[in-house]
Amino acid sequence: MANPFATSRWFHKIGHVTNTQGWRLAPTPAGLAVLTTTGRRSGKQRVRAIRAVRDGDRVYAVAMLGRRCDWVHNIRAKPEVRLKLGRRTYDARARVLDGAERERAAEAYLPNAGWFDYFDYANLMWSIPTRAKLQRAHERWFAEGVPVVFELAVC
Repeated sequence: MANPFATSRWFHKIGHVTNTQGWRLAPTPAGLAVLTTTGRRSGKQRVRAIRAVRDGDRVYAVAMLGRRCDWVHNIRAKPEVRLKLGRRTYDARARVLDGAERERAAEAYLPNAGWFDYFDYANLMWSIPTRAKLQRAHERWFAEGVPVVFELAVC
């Protein structure tokens, strides 16, 4: 049985509070990033831990809540963001993907699974995670969510 609260914005806000703060301080593991956007109405910095997979100078992520996701609205209004990967923080430009770019993003994003993905799966699906279940979930979340690319600034 899937977690009945998993599609709720409040469920994700609680997850943000419990997960993001620690990753702001500690190095993020491969497959996880800390995203800093500028609020579209407030102009304040908004920080969020997201699942993100790096492929060269691009980083791919998916907003699981789709167009209801606040950070997607923020990057549409102001695409200049900061992205913490591991110990380093990068300036980046974000944009929502479409067309052929979605295929490239899927090739990079879908096969990767970090240890934290197993915890997320158990929390969202209320089921014991396996590699196969996790792969199917990532495919569904990618298809139903909003894929985003972050193009890292060249230093």
